Amino acid sequence: MTNLEKQADEILALQSIFDTKFRLLHDNNQYEILIDFDLIQPFLLRCNDKTSIIHHLPPFSLIIHYHDEYPSDRPPSFIPSCFYFSKISLRNLCQKLDNYSFVKGEVCVYDWIELIKQETTNELTLDTKVEEQINDPRALNGYLPENIDQIYQYLINYNTEHEEKQFENHFQTCLICSDIIRGSDCIRLHRCRHFYCRSCLNSYVQMTLNNGRFGEKLLCPQNQCQKVLLPNEIKQIIQDDQLYQRYERLTLQHALELMNDIIWCPRCQSPVLIGNGEDNLAICDQCHYTFCKKCREIFHFQTICPKDYLIKQLRLQQEKQFERIRKQQEGEHERIQKEKNRKRLTKEQERVQTERDRIEKQQKNAAERELLKQRYREVTIDLTEEDNLLENILNAERMEALNTQSCPNCHVKIEKNGGCSHMHCSRCDYNFTWSTSEGPQDPKITSLLYHSSTAQSIESIREELNKKLDTAKISEEDEKVVINNRSFIGSAIVKRVKPCPNSSCQKLNVKMGDDNLIICNDCLEQYCFSCAKPINGLQHFQKKCDRYT
Repeated sequence: MTNLEKQADEILALQSIFDTKFRLLHDNNQYEILIDFDLIQPFLLRCNDKTSIIHHLPPFSLIIHYHDEYPSDRPPSFIPSCFYFSKISLRNLCQKLDNYSFVKGEVCVYDWIELIKQETTNELTLDTKVEEQINDPRALNGYLPENIDQIYQYLINYNTEHEEKQFENHFQTCLICSDIIRGSDCIRLHRCRHFYCRSCLNSYVQMTLNNGRFGEKLLCPQNQCQKVLLPNEIKQIIQDDQLYQRYERLTLQHALELMNDIIWCPRCQSPVLIGNGEDNLAICDQCHYTFCKKCREIFHFQTICPKDYLIKQLRLQQEKQFERIRKQQEGEHERIQKEKNRKRLTKEQERVQTERDRIEKQQKNAAERELLKQRYREVTIDLTEEDNLLENILNAERMEALNTQSCPNCHVKIEKNGGCSHMHCSRCDYNFTWSTSEGPQDPKITSLLYHSSTAQSIESIREELNKKLDTAKISEEDEKVVINNRSFIGSAIVKRVKPCPNSSCQKLNVKMGDDNLIICNDCLEQYCFSCAKPINGLQHFQKKCDRYT
């Protein structure tokens, strides 16, 4: 095909694609195409300190001029034109089109159009800065910095106009009756952009006016929308001159009533403007009636208006009466409140004590049942070592009662007395997170701490042991005491100690914490607290018993 035939085919193709946006300028070798930008997402427009969201932009003009060597040897000439593009942007665009990889023998205008469409991002900034660059005579109609305010407003108006056309040309669903109608048959409110069919809005406005709501009280019918309808929108909605005149009259009257310097003439009911002076004189401009602006009677020359004097006396009487009633009510309220607080405090104390007794009883009964279920055990304690053994057991229980946890690595007990949940073990340098936020716990009934006093803990436990005749058997000859686990205090001692398995030692050792590896304090024999068997190293806990329980 010859160059002329390819040019003619390209013109026909572009005419079919762009239709009215395509215009021939001179014979068949020069034409103009108006390119619409496809704004899929809302577009942010910036100008100085102003911003706006738009959905439509005016078309971009591209003038193409064919020559005899297109498309066989080189691309055609072009002139881009867009009033909201800066001259710098247009020059950059010309450079991109010049650098476009032209294929000899292939038409390229449509590819240029797609390249131009990609120039728009999600934001357009009308910049006032001008940079001196090499001028390109093809970059026409780029805006000047002094015109950006007019261009910004034009783009806003263009977007509003096209949004309105788009709204009118599509079917819409009325937000009141849910009927589907053309947008041209709907009324779209300017301030909130909610839209409704004319009949629904007409019924709503007439019902609102009949209920005495007008002016600033006539709001958009959408739920929780507080935007006020404009007067021209109301006139467009009701389409009744008499009703609209009534609306204007009521709105004006309501506005005048809200003004502090407007009163109504008692004779002709016309509005009268009053001054801020101390006198009560008011003169109607319509009927020239002279009256007192306080009592609305014929003007009087007394310094104090009789109505003001009467109101002042009534107000003083009411204030005295209110003050007397207030003091009586405050005294009665205070007395009733004190009595209520006393009764409530007494009742709350009784309830707390009852609940505390109930819980303590339940815990004691449960502990007694558990006590009877456990296997019978007994230990023999040397009286000379009794105090030292009880003190060790108390120390172990105190450590467990505190706000402590075991290190996950070395299982040593660590106390948390404040700070965050990050913990550091000073023994093995292990870092871990505190698992719970519970504070120190009260001792259970099955512990020695429960039966010991703060000042003399050992003496109190010894007295408690002597009371339990079925628990402690004292042998004066051997100076030994036999304790079994059939009482709370006896069970607390028996479950905490085990004798050394070394037959020549038999020393009672106290378990501290969770570690079942016990080293005898006398003979240094290693044994397992769970099975009471001697061990050598840690292999025992890997095969038979758990080390930490």
